[in-house]
Amino acid sequence: MELSRRYEGSHATASPSGCFMAYIIDSKLRVSLIYNLEDRPDFPIKIAPKDITAMKCCSDGMHIVLVSNNLIEVCSTDRDSPGIRIDNGGRALGRMHAVDFVKPHHLLTCWEFGTAKVWDLKTAKAIDLPDLKTAGTGPPWQERPKPNPTVHTLALLARPAAEDTLMLYFPELCKSTEPIKLPTVDAQSISWSPDGCWLAILDTPTASPCVHFYTPDGLLYKSYPTEAMQGVSHGLGIKAISWSARQVALSRFDGKVVLLDNITFREVATIEHTTTIAQSALPEHQRAPIWRETILPSHQRYYSQATRPVSPPLSRAKDSIEPAELGVAEVQISANGYYLATRDERMLSTVWFWNIYTKSVHSVVIQHQNIRQVHWHPTLAPLVMLDCGEGIAYLYNLESHDPPRPVNVPLPGSAKLSWIHTDLDTVPAVLAATKSSFRILYPEGRDCLVNADQMESRLSAEIYEEGASEDSLADILSGRKPMTTRLSHTERLAQEVDEADGYDGAPLDDTFREKRRMAEEEVDPLDDSQIF
Repeated sequence: MELSRRYEGSHATASPSGCFMAYIIDSKLRVSLIYNLEDRPDFPIKIAPKDITAMKCCSDGMHIVLVSNNLIEVCSTDRDSPGIRIDNGGRALGRMHAVDFVKPHHLLTCWEFGTAKVWDLKTAKAIDLPDLKTAGTGPPWQERPKPNPTVHTLALLARPAAEDTLMLYFPELCKSTEPIKLPTVDAQSISWSPDGCWLAILDTPTASPCVHFYTPDGLLYKSYPTEAMQGVSHGLGIKAISWSARQVALSRFDGKVVLLDNITFREVATIEHTTTIAQSALPEHQRAPIWRETILPSHQRYYSQATRPVSPPLSRAKDSIEPAELGVAEVQISANGYYLATRDERMLSTVWFWNIYTKSVHSVVIQHQNIRQVHWHPTLAPLVMLDCGEGIAYLYNLESHDPPRPVNVPLPGSAKLSWIHTDLDTVPAVLAATKSSFRILYPEGRDCLVNADQMESRLSAEIYEEGASEDSLADILSGRKPMTTRLSHTERLAQEVDEADGYDGAPLDDTFREKRRMAEEEVDPLDDSQIF
């Protein structure tokens, strides 16, 4: 167990690759390597730190976007590359609502009144995407996880003329499909399956209990519940969707979680929470452990197995005279799709862990405080972290016979906990961040996270594959190499092919990998034959 020292800085954000840490300090953007936070070049910014509402890093760490109500600033970690600023002007479109990176080098910006644009960070040109929905309960757009090798796909929900439509946009081609009319009353969210083979659109629960599943080219495949099931009462319907590689979990307002098969979308199981856990019908060796947290007067925390039957404490998110929330508060599926974590709105301090394949309870954890969020580790499937808003990381390995392990991360205020996401490391690291400072927790030690040589080779490979500078950003940050501007891998490869063939026309677009074939024939962005 190792804990970094406290670092001053706001909006601390780890890159999606888990290699970099970015934060704001002294009115500048500071970027450092996860394994060496002392190497930290600063970049000047125009937005006042107090006005920043969000900060995000792109997948390769080469661009970082800062968001405020009136200005969006894209900072490049390559000092030779100019930054990009998007001014809101007279605010005729409303405030800046949301911003997201779209691979490889595009930025989606959305205003509160529904206007959206996709910006090419290389050319600083934008394409308008009108009538984007902004009032749903979930994201109105999502990038396809495993796209066509040459063309990325962005799915968006729009509402022109009081009708919901689906639009598929392809940033590299600057093209989109014709709007696809949806059977929804008021679509709330959109989500891709992990393999990118299915697209789910959730309707408003007050008018329709349905979720609709589409193919990647926008064809309606199936709706749940089906017309044959419409006679059965489904109450307020579906609250949220959570995908795994083989199944999709639908959390409902009636307190149930329905598991559907990922191919036929038929029901395979229904999970229901009970206010009393007895398991009296099971043999003793098959009963799931129930861990209850206890806090001593000395503030020491420990877990003991509760005696059955046990009734988890009833609780609410906050005391008020408003009606209590209904249904399932949270559904999270582990990285390998083997385990499912659920919480009920009536018992917010209790989390159930289920074995999806055996359709049985694995264990139950009852916390002293309400759980703020459940975080599965992105690669270590049985490892989960519970965040109760106390600045304590509760680490629980479902494949061990031990209870959760509380690890205190001392910071002023209520620290928000999150895993540092990386799909290449097998050792966990936790980011604890408040509004003014942050720390990094290494449960198995900092040296075990990844050594410098491995990190730099990974960074070089990632940046090389993405077509960015050949110089490793790790070398640049540590000062071993100067910042230089070179041709990307695809640009150099295109140049070599052109020289060999005597090509003297316009250079081929470096956003496409297969240069010769794609220069001769038009790409079909909806050609997904390789995934079936």
